[in-house]
Amino acid sequence: MAAISEREILEDARLVKQVRELRRLVPACREPCGLGELFQDAATYIEGLQVQVKVMRMLLDKLSDE
Repeated sequence: MAAISEREILEDARLVKQVRELRRLVPACREPCGLGELFQDAATYIEGLQVQVKVMRMLLDKLSDE
């Protein structure tokens, strides 16, 4: 499958809407930023959320053992 260029994405109304929504959801998004930066910010944000969930599960397990 061929990679889609940033220009092609910005010319597709549906993808523009999805990129706009991703920018809204990612609090660390530095606007304006390119798609590469946006995707990197999104990945970093998701990793942070995963760590938070892991910590909360550990706390819950610890508290439920007591």
